[in-house]
Amino acid sequence: MSHAAAVLASEPTDAPARPSARLVAVLALLAAFAASMSLYFATTQALSYHARDEGPNASYAITLHGGELPTIDTPVAQDRDRFPQITRGANREEFDRHRMIWTANHPPLYYLLGVPWVALADTLDNPQVLIAGMRVTSALAYGALVFLVGLIAFEVTPRRPAAALLATAITASPAVLAVSAGFIMNDSLAVAASSLTVLATLRILRLGVTRNRMIVMAVAGTLAAATKAPGVITVIMCGAALGVTLLLRDRGRKGFLRATWLTAIATGVPGLAIGWFYVRNIVLYGDATASTALLERYQRVQVDTWFEVMTAPRFWHGWYDHLWVPYQLRGTGLHWVIDTITLVALLGLALGVGARLRDHGREQGLVVGAPRVPSVATVGLLVLIAHAFVIIVNLAQFRSGGGNPHERYLMTIMPLVAIVLSVGLLAIVDALPWGEIRRREEIAAALISAFLMGMAAATFSVSVRTQIHLGMDRMLPEIRPLPYVVLGVGALCAAAAVVLPLVWGPPTRRRSVVGRSEAIAAETVGGPA
Repeated sequence: MSHAAAVLASEPTDAPARPSARLVAVLALLAAFAASMSLYFATTQALSYHARDEGPNASYAITLHGGELPTIDTPVAQDRDRFPQITRGANREEFDRHRMIWTANHPPLYYLLGVPWVALADTLDNPQVLIAGMRVTSALAYGALVFLVGLIAFEVTPRRPAAALLATAITASPAVLAVSAGFIMNDSLAVAASSLTVLATLRILRLGVTRNRMIVMAVAGTLAAATKAPGVITVIMCGAALGVTLLLRDRGRKGFLRATWLTAIATGVPGLAIGWFYVRNIVLYGDATASTALLERYQRVQVDTWFEVMTAPRFWHGWYDHLWVPYQLRGTGLHWVIDTITLVALLGLALGVGARLRDHGREQGLVVGAPRVPSVATVGLLVLIAHAFVIIVNLAQFRSGGGNPHERYLMTIMPLVAIVLSVGLLAIVDALPWGEIRRREEIAAALISAFLMGMAAATFSVSVRTQIHLGMDRMLPEIRPLPYVVLGVGALCAAAAVVLPLVWGPPTRRRSVVGRSEAIAAETVGGPA
């Protein structure tokens, strides 16, 4: 049975309850590498920030520090003594509409985390602390996102830890996203919180309902919904997945009541905690995200119909490639590397799914069949696919209304992209008649990860050289060596993450029968808990 086929099979009884310390260490090392790239930009562009985006974001936190919740009509901070950067940036704007806190349509969690940085900047009488501090928050959240994607991949393929390793490396590889996370943006925190919600849901479905797991799911859902509107979609879909799966497992009256109650907790807690903010948006602007009001304010001109954007493969293909290809390298052929990796992974995924359908058809005496209760892997992938589809539909609407497509908007679908690519690539590896399958997967995952980390470092270095060339590499004097130290530590972490799986030898192997082929249940990197 291929890797992709095994992913969609029913849960194995011998799967470890949690990733081993070895796997966690590797995932953490890759996450540290991703965070180091973001932290470098967070601490080296403090004197040349993006006025149009970072000014309103920082001003949101400043307004909260003053005890008020801003609206999209609230002016950005205009205190030249306390926040000279923001004031100068606002004064350079030609139109008044660019001097407003247009980001006030977002819920306040990320900006509440910026309030302590406002207070610290005032205490130290150093306005740079606010800018650098909110950037550091975003950068650390990006590292957490990379780590969480690896854990989600483990829940989808608990007996195949190489998939978790490779999915984490794929998430850490787009240097474009790492650079974006080094600025004052709420995207990385929002996607990290949504990923935690998905992770909590999958752990409940795989290991069973406990009070602590439900608390984690409810809290994670609240964090996701309180950071950005797509988090609400995550909460709804995870709650629905939890309820439907539990109901399919127990279709009696007791099972129905239990599934309904747990779904109500998973969705109701976030709704009670932050639902008021979206109601406020509806009252003030006419919709939950204020998107219509913002498009009208900034005089966006419709570029195409929604259907035309949704059915424009060249547009989506280019947007996808730009996750890995910064604008300085566009036209260099790097996009062919990304396309090749993606096509190979999709081929492996298709072959694996086909093998799974054939296996299941033989078992049931049918050509194609489906298990009575979907596996956790199937549920997880369906949630990620449905969530990504809704996000893409919304992005198409945003683009058709004249919005500018930014690579960071696709950060939301990175968990799905990383898991699909990792499963597909390992399916190709499984088809190769070489060595023991688990060890083969580990070595292949490590080598592919090494290539991806090298590519990330190369594209990141282009951004750094451009930054220095433009004279933007300006750091606070008191932390001048720190960004380079962090970047060096991140590079060492990346090297260690790809070397460790290669030097760890395979443990004593135990065989178990899965379908019509044998699979090694013992892990090396992933290991039993």
